[in-house]
Amino acid sequence: MIPSPHVNAFLHRIENDETIELAPVAIIGRSAECQVQLSDPRVSRRHAMIRKQDGGFYLFDLGSFNGSYLNGARLTATRQLRHGDVLSFADHEFHYQETGDAPSVQNTEDIGGSTIALIRSTPVVLLVSDIKGFTALSEKLEADELAQVIGGWYSDCEQILSEEGSTLDKFIGDCVLAYWTTVNAETLHAALRSARRLLDSCEKIYESRPDVFAKTDRRFEVGVALHVGKVAYGGMSQGEFTLVGDPVNLTFRLESLTRELGKNVLLSGDFVKELPGIRRHCANHGVRRVKGRARGVEVFAVESFP
Repeated sequence: MIPSPHVNAFLHRIENDETIELAPVAIIGRSAECQVQLSDPRVSRRHAMIRKQDGGFYLFDLGSFNGSYLNGARLTATRQLRHGDVLSFADHEFHYQETGDAPSVQNTEDIGGSTIALIRSTPVVLLVSDIKGFTALSEKLEADELAQVIGGWYSDCEQILSEEGSTLDKFIGDCVLAYWTTVNAETLHAALRSARRLLDSCEKIYESRPDVFAKTDRRFEVGVALHVGKVAYGGMSQGEFTLVGDPVNLTFRLESLTRELGKNVLLSGDFVKELPGIRRHCANHGVRRVKGRARGVEVFAVESFP
């Protein structure tokens, strides 16, 4: 069952009969900043996350030491929650609940087979980041180890992108999409800081688990792409607020070039045009063709951060 646009989601805490309405992003953990706080030394400071995306609510483990459990099984990958699911963190048990009815949708326009409500069109700053060598990591690590690594990365992405003022659109497996709805020097620099901090996060995760990464014979790295373009954005028919347009696809394609070029952070020519001073920190790789697009894109690799 996919939640309707105005479905509310709740966690019912069994031990004290408390019911907690979930925000679009709810962190579960020991820290006072968490929406669902569990004062238990067996629970990590940022243990797990429930996030609304793609029309549903999804459970992520954030690299916790003791793991998160869904219906009695340890979570080793992101899972969409269903009404009645049982979530466990240490000995703390919650029932996941949904309430609400789908309203009628008005003022809609059919675009590419998907119905989108309240469409707006605006220039945005786009960021896509993807874990390099994810297939190799999956093959060489145990499921629990992989879940801890990916969960730690999810947690850092959420924190970094929130602190830099972006909207985190969604996680897609080992990839994240975020955007800023204003294009100016402040948001362009925020996007660059986000890219630098995501790279620093990889170093932190790698150094924190030498036992795990010794099995892979590789470092933990991500590729990051930054682009500026005009997109349509609004509420999808399932209730998800997201982006539509060629700039979104182009940013994903640009990120895939990080492997081909052996670079960690790539900028589009449109991004550089909006922030000319960044040129002296970049190497120009010329116009590159990307899959599924007739026109090429001018590509710059960040060699240093301003």
